[in-house]
Amino acid sequence: MKGLHPQLTKIYEQNLQQPRTFEQLTANRAFTHFSQQPLDRTHCTIEEMMIGDIRTICLKPKQPYKNATCFIWFHGGGMVFGNPDDSITYLLDFVKQFQAVILIPQYRLAPEHPYPAAVDDGYATLLWVHEHAQELNINQIILSGGSAGGNLALAVSLKARDFGGPTIAAILPLYPMLDWQVRPFHERFTSVAIWNHEKNQKSWRAYLKKCDTVPAYASPFYAKLNNLPPIYTFIGTLDLFYEEVCEFVEKLKQAQNTVYFDCYEGCFHGFDLENVPIAQQAKKQLLTMTRKILNESIS
Repeated sequence: MKGLHPQLTKIYEQNLQQPRTFEQLTANRAFTHFSQQPLDRTHCTIEEMMIGDIRTICLKPKQPYKNATCFIWFHGGGMVFGNPDDSITYLLDFVKQFQAVILIPQYRLAPEHPYPAAVDDGYATLLWVHEHAQELNINQIILSGGSAGGNLALAVSLKARDFGGPTIAAILPLYPMLDWQVRPFHERFTSVAIWNHEKNQKSWRAYLKKCDTVPAYASPFYAKLNNLPPIYTFIGTLDLFYEEVCEFVEKLKQAQNTVYFDCYEGCFHGFDLENVPIAQQAKKQLLTMTRKILNESIS
C-alpha cells in the first residue's frame, strides 16, 4: 500500500494473509464477553445492565467520585457488526484519566435492523442517562465512537439538538462514517486488508435498505451543522473516509462550531486500535484534546 506508515506495514501484511470479507463479518457476530477477557480492572468496575431492551456495558471508577463526566461510546463495525465488549480495553484510559462513567450500548445492527434502529437505540440511551444523571452521579454527557460509532455520536447529537435536548457537552466522532454516496476517492480503496470500498458500500446498503430518501441522521455529512457542541476528531490519510471527514470538518467550521482536528500521515482506518507507537500517539492526543474541551467548558 503506497505511502503506508512504516509502523503499520507488518499489520497490513498480516491482514492481507487473513482477510475478512463483508459476508464473513456480518455472518460471525460472536464476541468474547468481558468477563472472559484479561481486562485491567485496577481503576474501574465493569458491569452489564439493560437500558430498556438495550444491553449496555457500564464502566465506573473504583474510587468514590462525584459530578463525573459520562461518555456514551458507540462501537464501530459499519452498522453491521461489532459489539460493546470489544471496546472496553480502548476506554479504560478514559475512566482512569477523567474519573468518568462510560456506557457502551449494544445498538441493533443492520441488515436485520436497518436505519433508524441504531439511532433510536443511541437516542434512547442518551435520554436514559439524562434521566438517571443523579443516580449515576454525573453532570455532563459526551457522545463518542469510532467509524460507524462516530456516525451515531453525530446522529444522536443532531437529534438532541433538533428535539430540544438533552444537552451534550462534546462530541468525539473518530474517523466517522459520514457519506452514503459513492465517491471517486472511495474507489481507490480496494485492498482486502483494510476497510475498503466494497465493504463500505455493502454496509451502507444494509443500513439504508428501508430508506427511500436518506435522512441526515443516517448520513450526517448532509446535515445542517449549526449549534453543535465542541467536536474533536482525527483520521489517517489512508483512510477511506479521509476526504469526506476533511470536508465535514470544514463544514463544521463554516457553521461556526468549535472543532479540533488531527490527521495522521499514512495511517489506515482504525489504526489507533493497533499496538504501535503511532496508535498510542493518536490515543494520547485524543485524551489531551478531550481534557482541553472539558477545561474550556468549565472556564
